[in-house]
Amino acid sequence: MIFNDNGQGALELRRLTGNYYAGNDFSAIEMDIANATDDIISVVGRAVYDKAEGYYHSGSAAADEIRLVELVQRPVAIMACLNYFRRNDVSHEDSGRKTKVSSDGTDKIPWEWQLDRDDAVHLELYYKSVERLIRFLNESGNEEWQQTEFYNLSKSLLISSGAMFDQYFPIDKSERLYVLLVNFIREIQLSIIQPAYGGGWDDFISSDARDNVMFAARKALALFTMSTALRRLPLQLIPVGVVRRYNAENGMSASEPAAMDDVRNLSSILECDAYIWLDRMKVYRDGSSEEYPMLPQNDRNNKFLRL
Repeated sequence: MIFNDNGQGALELRRLTGNYYAGNDFSAIEMDIANATDDIISVVGRAVYDKAEGYYHSGSAAADEIRLVELVQRPVAIMACLNYFRRNDVSHEDSGRKTKVSSDGTDKIPWEWQLDRDDAVHLELYYKSVERLIRFLNESGNEEWQQTEFYNLSKSLLISSGAMFDQYFPIDKSERLYVLLVNFIREIQLSIIQPAYGGGWDDFISSDARDNVMFAARKALALFTMSTALRRLPLQLIPVGVVRRYNAENGMSASEPAAMDDVRNLSSILECDAYIWLDRMKVYRDGSSEEYPMLPQNDRNNKFLRL
């Protein structure tokens, strides 16, 4: 465990989260820490976590090593505390489940919407801390991170990071979201972009070209990926700014949650835009500037129409 050296686990959680009481019994939250640790390991890999844990217990880590430890600790601490708080909103006793209010009347049971908002705040903090960890691993050249299956897969794709994805579709530069999208990116690249490009694909993808062909291919890939993700991923996993920005641009309050009709509408719009960029990729690839009309121009004087 990457906490509780010298029996100071509660103090560490207080320092990392700002809302865990230092006087709490640390053993009561150990199960939540174990579960949150497994979640982080599934993202960054066992080798990265083990290295951070080794630095934590070494007692003589360098500045960059201490930084890695803290970046691994923070998302674990936030998620563990969130789950701990959820479990303790209601006490479990022999006579059944109960809620408690202090006898002097100074404490009140929060409304359900207040609990939901507090959960949302903690989840946003958790996602941001995961993104900071991934960004640090990318920028520091961590060897264990570069040997993970995820990292090697991302380097085989036209879009290899959250920062790059953000250039073609705004995702708040979310590396955490990129982790969720990477299998969709691979699916779209293999099933749509590569067949549409045709011969010479291996040379194209290995060239890292920065011309119009590459831009159009990446643009189509990003749009197809987001269209697919909006249909398949739980909406709460997507950064709120992605869909809220769309809502606000269409006259809705940026604080309103996106309705399912809004999500389906956005997904359809993105898919249509993606096909436009896919056609442009082919035009740029062939060196032709010919423009093809998206809709046929029918004349009311004709006895026929084209669809």
